Amino acid sequence: MSLKKLFALLTLGLLLAVPAVSLGQGKVLITSPTDGATLDALDEIRLAYEVDPGPRGDHAHLYVDNKEVAILRKLKGSYLLETLSSGTRSLCVKVVNKAHVPIGIGQCIEVTVK
Repeated sequence: MSLKKLFALLTLGLLLAVPAVSLGQGKVLITSPTDGATLDALDEIRLAYEVDPGPRGDHAHLYVDNKEVAILRKLKGSYLLETLSSGTRSLCVKVVNKAHVPIGIGQCIEVTVK
């Protein structure tokens, strides 16, 4: 096989692979607060997020310490958290399907509230 044909085949393979990668499986990004942040309990605490539900997801749910606190219908936005008690808190955003069942895509962070 000539070098020119090999290069053409590799280029074609790469071009065909890019759409498959860009379809992805979905993702969640918590942009604020950051993982490990220390927060003041007296301050307004707002969680900012971005969600790509992927082909199997529909929307997202927000969990604080494994308890559902909100349904997030917007794919990008923020949510004002109710007063968080002092201590280490787990904040999770999980993609769910139309039946509100988590599909395994999400992000969790831990914050310390003082």
